[in-house]
Amino acid sequence: MDLIKAVLAVAGIVLFITGLTIGGREIALRANAHYAPREEQVRHNTFECSQSHSDGMAREIRQYQDQYGTADAAGKTIIRQRVLQDAESQNSDACPFPSDVQSFVQSLR
Repeated sequence: MDLIKAVLAVAGIVLFITGLTIGGREIALRANAHYAPREEQVRHNTFECSQSHSDGMAREIRQYQDQYGTADAAGKTIIRQRVLQDAESQNSDACPFPSDVQSFVQSLR
């Protein structure tokens, strides 16, 4: 009789710990699903405002500026659309372009 009680007690403890483990993982997964998009958005905003991203965007627009001078009418239209699209994606209030890039973008508008 004592052996049966001991086995049942151990089985109960094992089931309880298993339930806690599964429940804890479920809570962690739900919390991660809730907070992960917010964290990723913060990470994305931080990257977009980083110096390396701003420098890369400015470098790319300067390359378009060089190509714009030698392009035909159709090429100028495509370059204009691309530059304006890139300029719109850049948060110009928090991370402004250098003045030469800003003037080129303004001339295309």
